[in-house]
Amino acid sequence: MQIFSRRRDSIETHLCFFQHPCLKSISTAPEANETSEASDFTVSYLVNTCGLSTDSALKASKRVQLKTTENPDSVLSFIKSYGFSDTQIAKMISCRPELLSFNPDKTIKPKMDFLRDAGFSTPDLIFVLSRNSTILGRSLDNQIVPAYGFLKGILGTREVVVSTTKRAPYLLHSDLHKMIGPKIGVLRDHGVPDSSISAFMKQQPRPFLIDLDRFTEAITKVKAMDIRPSSSSFYFALGTILGISESHWEEKFELYRSFGWSEDDILSAFKKQPQIMTLSKVKMRKMMNFFLKEPGLGLSIISSWPHLLLFSLEKTIIPRWSVIRVLTSHGILNKDPNVSTIFKSKEKKFLEKYVIKYKEKFPQVLQAYHRKTVIEG
Repeated sequence: MQIFSRRRDSIETHLCFFQHPCLKSISTAPEANETSEASDFTVSYLVNTCGLSTDSALKASKRVQLKTTENPDSVLSFIKSYGFSDTQIAKMISCRPELLSFNPDKTIKPKMDFLRDAGFSTPDLIFVLSRNSTILGRSLDNQIVPAYGFLKGILGTREVVVSTTKRAPYLLHSDLHKMIGPKIGVLRDHGVPDSSISAFMKQQPRPFLIDLDRFTEAITKVKAMDIRPSSSSFYFALGTILGISESHWEEKFELYRSFGWSEDDILSAFKKQPQIMTLSKVKMRKMMNFFLKEPGLGLSIISSWPHLLLFSLEKTIIPRWSVIRVLTSHGILNKDPNVSTIFKSKEKKFLEKYVIKYKEKFPQVLQAYHRKTVIEG
C-alpha cells in the first residue's frame, strides 16, 4: 500500500508539474505563434495580391489560412486566364475565400468545363461567377449537374437556362428539387400550364425560393381576384404579390384610394398591370398628380390603362406632353387630343408623327421634346 501511495504521489507530482501555468504557455507558444504568423500572412496576401480591403481580408482570413503562395497563385492565374478582372476576382475571393485553397485543375476546371459545355459562353461565366463564386465550391456531380438538369427540364433550352441563371446565379448551388419542385406541383394543381410556369421562372425566378406556405397563400389570393391561372396575368400578379409585404400592399392600396379610386378600380388596374403595386409611393404620387392635373385624364382612363403609371415622367411623359402643348397652341392639334393614345404610342412613331413632321415649321417642338419640365406653347 505504501508503494502504491508513493507511486500515486509521484504521478500527481508529475501531472502538476506539466500543468503549471508557466509551462502551459511555454508548450503552446510555438503553436500560437504559428497561427498568428499564418493569419498575418493570409491577410497580407488577400490585401496585396487579391486586392481585398483590410476589413474584408480580416473577415476572409477566418475562413481560409494560407501558408505559402504556391496554390493560391495558381488559383488566381487560372481564374485570370478566363478573363476575370482584378475587381471581379477580389469580389469572388471576398465572398468565397476558400477558393484559394482549391486545386484549380481538379476542383475548379471541371465545373468551368461543364458550364461551358452546357451553353455558358466565357462572358456568361464571368457574369455569373463574379456575382456568385459559391457555385465553384459546390459539388459538380451532386449539386451543379442536377440543378442544371432541373432547370433545363422546366425552361426547355440551354439558352433560356443561361439567361435565367444570369438573373439568379444562386439557382446553380441550390437544391432545386427540394426548393422549387413542390411549388411547381402547387401551380400545376391550381391549373397553371407548364408553359406559364416556364415563363414565370424565366422572368421571375426569385419567388420560387420563397417559403411554400406563403407561396400557396399568394396563389389563393390571386385566384380570388378572378385572374385565370392559364393567363400570363396570373403569374405576373403572383410574382408581384410575393415580391412585396402585406403592409406595403396595404400602403399602396390606401394611396390609390386617396386619389379617388375605388377598390374595384384598384383591383381592375392591378389585374391589367400588376407592377403598379411595386412603384414607390413617391413615383405613384408624381404620376397620378401629373395625369390628373396636366392632361386632365380621368381616373377611369388611368385605371383602364394603368401601364401609363410605369412610364418615366421625365424621359417620356413630360417631353411628349410638352410637344403636344406646342402643337395645340399653333392649332395643329385639337385642344382635346387623345392624350392616352399619345402616351401609349411607340417612341419612333411618336417622333415621326409629332416631332419630325413639324420641326421645320415649328422648331419649338424639338426644343419641347428635350425639356424635362412642361412648357407652354
